[in-house]
Amino acid sequence: MYKNKLSDKITFKIFGKDDEDNEIKKELVVQNDGKECFLELPKGIYTYEIILANKEVFKKGEYKFNEEIVITVKDD
Repeated sequence: MYKNKLSDKITFKIFGKDDEDNEIKKELVVQNDGKECFLELPKGIYTYEIILANKEVFKKGEYKFNEEIVITVKDD
């Protein structure tokens, strides 16, 4: 689950591969003070990008998704 505590909407994109080497690309738009989740996401290491409403990349990196987790996006 992804929670957005910023003042505007964000887009959360992830890219990765499953155990059978199939490419996975998913995208969520999370409204300000909202929350969204991926219904099915195979376990694995994914590259992610958090993009602001003005198309600026807020944060990017890699994360190992291996269990249900809540990610909260807020100003540091």
